[in-house]
Amino acid sequence: MRNKLLSSCTRTTVLGWLLLVASAAQADDSAQAQRLLTGISEAARTTSYEGTFIYRHRGNLEALRVVHKVSEEGVRERLYALTGPAREIVRDNEKVSCYLPDDREVVIDRLQLQNPLNGAVPKDVDGLLPHYRLDLIGDGRVAGREAVQIGVWPRDEYRYGYRFWVDRATGLLLRSDLMSGEGEPIEQLMFTELLAPAEISDAALQPSVEGYDFSWRRLEEGPTATVPTQPSAWAVEELPAGFELAVHEMRRLPGSDEPVEHLLFSDGLTNVSVYIEKINPEESFSGHSRVGAVSAYGKAVDTHQVTAVGEVPQITVETIAEAVRLSENGSAQAN
Repeated sequence: MRNKLLSSCTRTTVLGWLLLVASAAQADDSAQAQRLLTGISEAARTTSYEGTFIYRHRGNLEALRVVHKVSEEGVRERLYALTGPAREIVRDNEKVSCYLPDDREVVIDRLQLQNPLNGAVPKDVDGLLPHYRLDLIGDGRVAGREAVQIGVWPRDEYRYGYRFWVDRATGLLLRSDLMSGEGEPIEQLMFTELLAPAEISDAALQPSVEGYDFSWRRLEEGPTATVPTQPSAWAVEELPAGFELAVHEMRRLPGSDEPVEHLLFSDGLTNVSVYIEKINPEESFSGHSRVGAVSAYGKAVDTHQVTAVGEVPQITVETIAEAVRLSENGSAQAN
């Protein structure tokens, strides 16, 4: 009897010890994944690189080339398409110029036209922890380079999961997969070649067209201009946990006679845009739509159309759109 008791106690002790070790290992893996994710943004701010990557999104597959130079003057970057319509985005710190040779046009904005690589990188990793679980999945190779794979898994139904591959040598992002609730990649970005040379020439950052005979348009001056934001007639209530209002602006969009109110909500990794515009009641629409990873939900409120769009599950755009309501004092102002 005594031997059986000792044996039972020993098994319990060993099991408890194994669970403790496993828990500590998981915590260490999560901490290492957190450090690696935090380092991606730092690497992009401090490392010059160039390479070719593929971008699969919204049912399209694109190949792009990027040249990214970091110097004492700041960050300069050139991104250009290798497939589809010719287009180039040239960034000089905060100024971004988009060259569209087929339209013979250059559009100038301030960081509105983004490199998709930047959009894939979380800005505040610490803020993700209440809503995502971080895992260190293991080693891998991307573009012939040694990488560490990280999993970022949602803790609720309002967001998708991610897998990131981080370059061991530079800390740069090599690959990003946006994962569906069923565990399938629904959007992917992956380098097929990446170099981190000691020096990048200024010539490599110049657009392939000079654009002297193109029309030049600044977004803040053209049909998509940002206009002064008036006190909003709209209130936002009961957002999904973790989402906060990050941007509130009024913009003139093509095809719209009046400014459109734009609200951007973010959880630090995922963004959802809500657009509010005046419409004729017969032009309103309601319900869901989806293209690739992008979900949309629309509803009519009095004489306004409210539309939420983002790379999130359908329940998220619906919940956020339904959280946007006319305030108690806003009905007369909105109409």
